[in-house]
Amino acid sequence: GLRAEAAALAQRLGELSRRHEKTCEEVFRVQRQALFMKSERQAAEERLAAAQKQLAEAQDEARRLRELHGHAEDSARLVRDRDRKITELSKEVFRLKEALNALPESRAPPLSPPDTATLQARIRALEEKLAETEMRHSKVVTLYRSHLLYAVQ
Repeated sequence: GLRAEAAALAQRLGELSRRHEKTCEEVFRVQRQALFMKSERQAAEERLAAAQKQLAEAQDEARRLRELHGHAEDSARLVRDRDRKITELSKEVFRLKEALNALPESRAPPLSPPDTATLQARIRALEEKLAETEMRHSKVVTLYRSHLLYAVQ
């Protein structure tokens, strides 16, 4: 009876050994899979961080482009204002030159020299103002163009 019991226990011990080996293999497989999942998770977190960084950079770039677009619109408005002022000054200078040229030909009594000198001084002042305004206008146009080129790039 003891031999039968010893054989049954030996058989049960063999079965438990096989189950233990299977369990050890399963544990090893699960550990390997857990390690793989951990590395996959780390890679996914790194990709997420990189994507978040790219998103932040894209948002910064979009904000900067919106600011540049606003500056470009402001510059365009300034250019239009300068053009209008230049046109007005050019018309006034032209009108004053015509008035000055018409003075000697007219039959009206000639203006006294101080009046002519005053008109000539005003014409010179307006021409200087026109030249200065044109120079500022060209600077604004240059700035506007650079903003547009930068925004396009």
